[in-house]
Amino acid sequence: MKEIYLARVFHRESMPGNLTGVVVCPSPPRPRDCQFVARRLGLPDTCFVWKSASGNWMHRTFSPYEELTFCTQTLLAGAACLQAGKDCPFETAIGPVTVHRDEGQYWIRQDVDKARRLKDRSVLHRLGLEEQLLGGEPAVTGVGRQRLYIPLRSPGILYRLTFSSEIILRECRRHGWTGLCFFAVMDEGHVALRVFTTSLKGGEDAATGGAALGLIGYHRFQSLGLSERVRVEQGPAGSEKRGCIRLRWSSSSPSVWLGSPVDVLMRGTLVVRQGG
Repeated sequence: MKEIYLARVFHRESMPGNLTGVVVCPSPPRPRDCQFVARRLGLPDTCFVWKSASGNWMHRTFSPYEELTFCTQTLLAGAACLQAGKDCPFETAIGPVTVHRDEGQYWIRQDVDKARRLKDRSVLHRLGLEEQLLGGEPAVTGVGRQRLYIPLRSPGILYRLTFSSEIILRECRRHGWTGLCFFAVMDEGHVALRVFTTSLKGGEDAATGGAALGLIGYHRFQSLGLSERVRVEQGPAGSEKRGCIRLRWSSSSPSVWLGSPVDVLMRGTLVVRQGG
């Protein structure tokens, strides 16, 4: 019997964040079954957790369209649903990650690499972005998933952007990226971010923890003047599909803390048709 939870992550006040599924399995699930369940649920991300033979919690994440090697929102949601106490260690596809509870929120600590300069700038032309709209050098970085980061001069430019899912998917496949991240610095403690991702078939995500972590990797490539506590507000302006992510970092450490409150909304039993 599989338990299923519905949780809300990366939210604040009027920003609803992302709904997240957590499925607790009695034994290791088959990846095709996980993909089937994630597609049927239709949530941005759903994780599947189970105990290994050694007693460790295993953790894998699927969107409706693909498996994700690393997903912060399902890690935070998983720890909240398991009610594991102050620390909850998981074995993920990229190695061990521990979720910590502090300041009434759930946090993970992750090393973030310095971004690399974009070599082929022709992508900007194909996206319809003129050089004068940029607020810095485009660069590539990621935590488990490589994304292109494009800084823009103002939030006005950021919020006017529109792309078809076909364009996003084409460029990601061409370069081996999993998403395109456009951002504008509001002030030293606030960044506005929009993320278009392969995990949503080229669509825009309301909140993406891995993409928010990558902002610090970009900052280490080209300084954005950020303070050591940053609020990242993601999504299109005036939309209900928006989220808020908290970052804590230090110039003396490669690690970045990412956190959010997590609301566990529902718990039930997962029923899957035979052979599904």
